Amino acid sequence: MINVRTALEKSILGGVLTWPKVWDDLALVADYFDNALSRLVFEKIVSARADGVEPDALFIAAGLDGDARAWVFECTSEAPAAALAVKFHARQLKAMWAKDRLALAGRQLVQDSEVADSDVSELVAGALKAVDLVSASQAQIEIVYPGEFMGDYLGQMRTKTPFLSTCWKRLNMFIGGWRPSAFYVIAGRPGQGKTIVALQAAFELAKTGKHVLYFSLEMPEIQLQHRLLAQALSIDVSNIANDSLDYLVYDKDGSHLARDLVSDASSVLTNNLGLISAPVLTPNLLRSYISAASKRSPVDAVFIDYLGLMDDDVQHRDRVQKIGSISNQLKRVALELDIPVVAAVQLNREVENRSDHKPQLSDLRDSGSIEQDADVILMIARKRRDGDSEDSQGSFFFLRVAKNRHGQTGAAKFIAQDGFSRIVEDLSK
Repeated sequence: MINVRTALEKSILGGVLTWPKVWDDLALVADYFDNALSRLVFEKIVSARADGVEPDALFIAAGLDGDARAWVFECTSEAPAAALAVKFHARQLKAMWAKDRLALAGRQLVQDSEVADSDVSELVAGALKAVDLVSASQAQIEIVYPGEFMGDYLGQMRTKTPFLSTCWKRLNMFIGGWRPSAFYVIAGRPGQGKTIVALQAAFELAKTGKHVLYFSLEMPEIQLQHRLLAQALSIDVSNIANDSLDYLVYDKDGSHLARDLVSDASSVLTNNLGLISAPVLTPNLLRSYISAASKRSPVDAVFIDYLGLMDDDVQHRDRVQKIGSISNQLKRVALELDIPVVAAVQLNREVENRSDHKPQLSDLRDSGSIEQDADVILMIARKRRDGDSEDSQGSFFFLRVAKNRHGQTGAAKFIAQDGFSRIVEDLSK
């Protein structure tokens, strides 16, 4: 009795010989065919097409003998009644093959992991390779033609906001906001304010009701909380961290003891911002965190501080290759999950050697891949105002849009409020 998989193989082969035009939509490879005769017929079809021939059953059968020739005609007799059904059967066959490959990879992983001196990174690399191969087999070929797509396009534009607005109007004038599927980079030298920008952006976005994850690879949760309280309450972050809060804070409602404001701060915070202080973070772990958080509600945006401290799931020969791989995978996460991914990145020392200290894309540290992968690159530049002390980090704070795949470049000017761990719009002319 013929099994289901063999029946699918015969139906697909008969279908491509009956409706040759369906071939290009199937993206088939020989590995999908388990039956030896089916694989032989498939290879003959591939060979004929490589020679520029669009074969039918008679053409393929003429080059075969015995059981193989008979198999060709059995396939055509079992061809589905419509070309569309061939595509459906091809998807079923790919799914069967994918399950078999995953099961095989699982058994191999168990076997390899039982070896006493097995290397974990090599095991992970092998598993990821198997998953990537299976994932690629399940991809659907789809071509969009603008005129035909117009109806769907209008529907999407009416129901979906193209950007998640940042909390800074001047920056929005350049980049619009945080675009789903896009990879953003916030670049600066150590101590210039990468964390200030990333955490403020994440916090303000979460306050609008969006579910945001913020990953810090250099600060524990308590230090992040210090900064969030400083932003929300306009209390110096050093006073919060040192518990020096026995003084009065004045606002439009009068005076308040700073300690009381901190104690009652729950109302000005948000439960939409997930803080993850991760000593180790890889692209695979990032996906796991997002998956876990999505059980609460879909994740709308991800911020990472910072990319240079991330690890990859596989080993690389040098740091440049590793950073390039991580950058590429962050872009893939943004695309696959249709969310903005924002990562802080360090600039190298070259920017300090210029007289104007103006950062350039070539200053991105460790890998040129970051420049290629990013949709938008924001570069931090700071400048002291007249009267600022020499040891001041600088009151003028510029976010220079050095790359913008979707619009214009330029610089948005702010005033740095380092004590409150935030930047504010510069309203001066």
